[in-house]
Amino acid sequence: MRFFPAFLLAALMMGGSDVAQAEPSRTPVRVVCAEAAWCDVAAQIGGGDVQTHALLATPGIDPHDLTPSPSMARAMAGATIAVVNGATYDDWALPFAASAPSRIVVASVAGWQPGDNPHLFLDPVAVGKVAHVFADMLSRQPGISALDVAARLEVFLKELAGVTDSLAAMKARHAAVPVAAVEPVGETLLRDAGLNVVDESFALAIMNHAEPSPRDVAQVDTLVDGRKVRMLITNPAIHSPQIDRLVDRAQAVGLPVVAIGETLPPGQSWQGWVHDILQTVDQAMGDGGH
Repeated sequence: MRFFPAFLLAALMMGGSDVAQAEPSRTPVRVVCAEAAWCDVAAQIGGGDVQTHALLATPGIDPHDLTPSPSMARAMAGATIAVVNGATYDDWALPFAASAPSRIVVASVAGWQPGDNPHLFLDPVAVGKVAHVFADMLSRQPGISALDVAARLEVFLKELAGVTDSLAAMKARHAAVPVAAVEPVGETLLRDAGLNVVDESFALAIMNHAEPSPRDVAQVDTLVDGRKVRMLITNPAIHSPQIDRLVDRAQAVGLPVVAIGETLPPGQSWQGWVHDILQTVDQAMGDGGH
């Protein structure tokens, strides 16, 4: 004959004890992203239902020419949901994500085409599309409350709308203002804020690790020396004697130099990061008036 402990027998007879009603512990869904920005979006929508891990979370790294490590491959291979930017930006991560049960290639979600800006994590439209896709994907995981995910998605989309409002307000103040950039990180944000990157050929050459043409170099030198642009945008992850020379020329004529990085700063949310970028650009606009 089997004997039950007295407390358990009493609980069963009462028909509703803490023991009987306790929910089984649930392991969070593992989300591995190539970039920290995408993991932050996933964490905001996933809340306690997800555990995120970003392969690239240290500022100053250029993903374009990164040599991935075996540990990166193992981390992404162990993901339930893998998120890769794609668009030639981190294509080295695509094979790692292939074995994940679910994956998001942002370039595909955003409709990216060759020649478009690959820095999709600084494109509010692309971020909004990814947020919807990720929420849908997460809601389909076993044990996940679709209602909870939808509620967190709604909160995130409201924050995203705040970014869009800020961009619209800046565009109303700074329509078609010319700026120069050493590399096109943040170009989509700048465009949405009403700014016009006028040395695009030079910036694309730097991004692709190609030598800018003499004509493009002469053009950007003239723009900077003559203060025909409102500011010079730099990328802290990109260094070369040519860029250093251009920064020196900008500083010599008193032209504002604004750094826009491509890695989410530690401890910041995606929307906080973007708002900081826009605030810095807005302040430089005031300092660099013609």
